[in-house]
Amino acid sequence: DTVVARLKPSDLEFSPRIDECMEGTREDVLKAVFDWVADYEAANIFWLTGHPGVGKSAIAASLVEKLRDTARLGSSFFFQRERSNAMTTSALWRTIAYGLARQYPTLRKHLIATLEADEALLTTVSIEKLFRKLIHEPLVAFEETGGKDTVVVVIDALDECGGFDGQHSSQRTNLMRTLKIWSTLPNRFKLVVTSRAEPDIVHLFSAVKHESFEILSGTMVQSKSSEDIEKFLEYHLGQIAARSNGALAPDWPGGQIKTWLARLAAGLFIWVDTAVRFMRRGEPQEQLNSILGGASMGGLSALYSSILGASFVEPTERVLESFRRIVGGIILAKEPLTASSLSHLCSADHSVLSHIRNGLQSVMDSGEALRFSHQSFVDFLLNSAECRPGFLINLQQQKRYMTLGCFRIMKRHLRFNICDIKSSHKRNDDIVGLERRIKERIPPHLAYSSYYWASHLAAAFDPETLEHIEYFVQNQFLFWLEVLSLTKRVNLGTSMIGRLIEWLRVSHMAFMARDMKNFLAAFGSMISQSVPHIYLSALPLSPRLAGVSKQYMKDYPRTIRIERGGQDNWPAIQNVIVGHKDPVNSVLFSSDGTRIVSGSWDSAIRVWDAETAEPVAGPFKGHSTEDISMAFSPDGKRTAFGSWKGTIRVWDTETGEMVAGPFEVHTSKITCVAFSSDGKRIVSGSSDSTLRVCDAETGEMVAGPFEGHTSKAVCVTFSLDGTQIVCGALDGTIRVWNARTAEMVAGPFKGHTDAVTCVAISPDGSRIVSGSWDQRIRVWDTKTAEMIGEPLRGHGGWVNSVAYSLDGTRFVSGFDDRAIRVWDPKTGVIVAGPFKGHTSKVTCVAFSPDGTRIVSGSRDSTIRVWDAEAVETGAGSLKGHTDGVSSAAFSPDGTRIVSSSYDTTIQVWDAETGETVAGPVKGHTQKVNSAVFSPDGTRVASGARDNTIRVWDVETAKVVKGPFKGHTREVKSVVYSPDGTRIASGSADNTIRVWDAKTAE
Repeated sequence: DTVVARLKPSDLEFSPRIDECMEGTREDVLKAVFDWVADYEAANIFWLTGHPGVGKSAIAASLVEKLRDTARLGSSFFFQRERSNAMTTSALWRTIAYGLARQYPTLRKHLIATLEADEALLTTVSIEKLFRKLIHEPLVAFEETGGKDTVVVVIDALDECGGFDGQHSSQRTNLMRTLKIWSTLPNRFKLVVTSRAEPDIVHLFSAVKHESFEILSGTMVQSKSSEDIEKFLEYHLGQIAARSNGALAPDWPGGQIKTWLARLAAGLFIWVDTAVRFMRRGEPQEQLNSILGGASMGGLSALYSSILGASFVEPTERVLESFRRIVGGIILAKEPLTASSLSHLCSADHSVLSHIRNGLQSVMDSGEALRFSHQSFVDFLLNSAECRPGFLINLQQQKRYMTLGCFRIMKRHLRFNICDIKSSHKRNDDIVGLERRIKERIPPHLAYSSYYWASHLAAAFDPETLEHIEYFVQNQFLFWLEVLSLTKRVNLGTSMIGRLIEWLRVSHMAFMARDMKNFLAAFGSMISQSVPHIYLSALPLSPRLAGVSKQYMKDYPRTIRIERGGQDNWPAIQNVIVGHKDPVNSVLFSSDGTRIVSGSWDSAIRVWDAETAEPVAGPFKGHSTEDISMAFSPDGKRTAFGSWKGTIRVWDTETGEMVAGPFEVHTSKITCVAFSSDGKRIVSGSSDSTLRVCDAETGEMVAGPFEGHTSKAVCVTFSLDGTQIVCGALDGTIRVWNARTAEMVAGPFKGHTDAVTCVAISPDGSRIVSGSWDQRIRVWDTKTAEMIGEPLRGHGGWVNSVAYSLDGTRFVSGFDDRAIRVWDPKTGVIVAGPFKGHTSKVTCVAFSPDGTRIVSGSRDSTIRVWDAEAVETGAGSLKGHTDGVSSAAFSPDGTRIVSSSYDTTIQVWDAETGETVAGPVKGHTQKVNSAVFSPDGTRVASGARDNTIRVWDVETAKVVKGPFKGHTREVKSVVYSPDGTRIASGSADNTIRVWDAKTAE
């Protein structure tokens, strides 16, 4: 039981905050649900939907109690928007699993075994993994034991998951994914969910089998709802009259008024509940008159306007400003705040806060935490068409106030060694009495500010906020990490700094913020265990040229220092993902960048968390050894396989189930496949030299055959707009076709001297990049089929994969030499890399959607994630000259460096390894001032103090032309013309001369 108890998130209550339906009401809805529960043939999800305020949560609360009374309740969960940071999708499924374990011994045994086998499971950020291990697999195992009990789970308010970000939040996305998986469970595992009909929820239920019940309101209100509301009024108004000591008649305020109130409610139970609470807060008849006078048009907005008008009569601007700040704070709070914490954040004195709170009693929960009873009041306050200006809440403005409040609190309270830890010899958890010191030194408002300052950053750039951020970054970053470490929230740090980087954009502080993120990525595990080692280990071991080290090391001179070795900058590698047993042949980032999908020769598809490298789903092994080619859909949710037999099958990447096919497309083996950008079509290439396009769902051929190649297709891709198809073949050519008509519109592109192994088309469709067994990369003009610039060469070996970044400014390549390189397609220059770490050939590469990361797969069976903007300094310092270096220049393909020196020599170096390729080259009699490569990279021109110019062969290190004589003083610089036929030189004799590179004239 102690193992099971770990399932339930600590300090979180999940019971409903509202009462059940009044006895005798909502019987029609409850009957519909219980009829569904009893129907073993019905779909296993029941969706109760309706507008805000119709009473969905009260019905859910009633269901929970009635199911509990009949021993059919498995578990329940009630989302609350204002607690979205705590009520996550992870918290949901942990709580559901906890309830199921307590109810069913068979499930409890399975869950205990799961938790004992994987102690880190509850801390995983992979919601799919958590759901499968805690919910899906235990329930499937439960089914296999032969039990026949109906298990019912109730989840209320799906639409409140994710807070104000709602359907755009990762929490909501994860929730929708897991609900879809629930729909695949046996029908006796029933799930009741309630929500508003928001787009993502509607989309989910359009794709899965379910039963539903919509509670109507407004002009379409059902008569049964109006009757239930009248019963509610009859009872509660009777209670008010009974407590008036005879001041009110027993049937107050009379049947006609009650009927009128029910009509005004128009099916909204929250309307009558709020009205009754308002009447209880003052003299009933006077409060009723305010309602009837201001709410004659009916609807919640009229009721809420009446309540504000009655509670705040002729408010001053000071009161209204305080109202907006305090109410804005309650609305925006990432977790419910006490009055004390809110007053600190909003800089409001307690008397004003008390006045605002008293005026809002009828729409607020009772209790220490400040929160509103129903989301509809918040919606009203945010709607400029309904709420009058003085009370209207501007979220962006309030976010700014909350952000400034957080930074002011941190500036006031954060300090070095905040809990006065005396020694670094013990981890945080082993320090006696530390928990008490944490409560004393880190008050709730400081903890809140440390957790959520980044969440409150407004979209608009603000100078005052920037000023606070600068102080925080330059003085308090390490102190902030102390609080995260002591309160076990280090896992928040990376995403918070990520938000800061996004907010800073091009500010001068953005570089430092990126370095802070690297610092956390490198040392987060250490920091989470020990506060002192922020200063004693992480800081001194960080790269010496890194921003954090340069900013903070001077403040801690008595820590260790690295005298020899160490790193100057952060390495490019971010994650190494291990799990496949055979070479990885396909990788892709999900559309939101949070996951990586991989395929391997081990016949398995796996899904990984892109940040933690933890497995999220899989391995899925539904496809067979007949499948020899594969491709992921752009969103990573489906995988297409092409087989030896000429068939295509499509699998769901999340569930591992075949969702379409097999489609008989070709009569010969399928050598390559690709999805269109919208995921609706699949193009396949075959050993018969043709391509075909089929519908991804039906398999119907919609275009083709595409003919032109003289040997088998090796690689194929769609253009981003889906109008063109690009294919590379064993015949060494590339062709472009119209994707609809199968007409060849460009090509053949000729230039490669061996098979084309990979192709990618730029997002704007103007360029194609290709790789080949000829060890070259070529960039082409899509329309003219002409090569742009010279062929690009890496260090060596076949080019196995190329991919464009989504903005088209870069492409990445993977070679046989185990390295990854990032190129500028316009200049052909390597702009990042080479990234080294794989121990075998790189087989596949892809950019993340935001272009900041690269994922690579290799024959070494690993997947690696790289910082796409890192510049690896693999060659280090190039040593060989015996005197000062006067110039250095890259070769056109970026693989070599030429240097000239005052020691009268020239040297050529390998840009990756730092090894000498040629030299020291001797010939000049005095100091060499300048050396440059020819455009084709085969020669070097040099100018020296001996007044001459010489041209050298890079391979032989011998003079092939010159000396060029004519200058009367030393030659200061030399440069080749773009076509390499001429050399220009500048001299201390104040002249510039242009020479024929072949004749030296």
